[in-house]
Amino acid sequence: MKALLIGLLLLLPWGASAGADINYDASQCDAFEYNANPPFTVPAGGQYRLTIDMTHCGGFVQNYQITVMGAKRHDTPSATLMVLDATGHSVGVSDPAHHSVYIGTVPTYAIYTVVVMSGSKRPESCVLYCSGAI
Repeated sequence: MKALLIGLLLLLPWGASAGADINYDASQCDAFEYNANPPFTVPAGGQYRLTIDMTHCGGFVQNYQITVMGAKRHDTPSATLMVLDATGHSVGVSDPAHHSVYIGTVPTYAIYTVVVMSGSKRPESCVLYCSGAI
């Protein structure tokens, strides 16, 4: 019995470190990097694209949501938001009532392309807001 306990104690540090993701770097995790960006313009009939690299977030980002808002943050844009994964598959598309795409828990390998598509006949000034927790 004593040998079994000693053996378990020897394995404990390996088991604890095996669950940790060495790919976490707070200075390179782009999850909330773009919240301070200035407004961008979506051209009439065009798109605005942004890549969010989450590969350095270690899989720790939960309840992740991306929202497109008007530049004044209280006006409602007519633009539509679409989020694609690294393979180009849709993760989600906003509907006209809600200008958000809920992603949830972000995988460790995630790289998202955010596409804001024009919904107006004239250029539109917008901002992106990313929310969630690490």
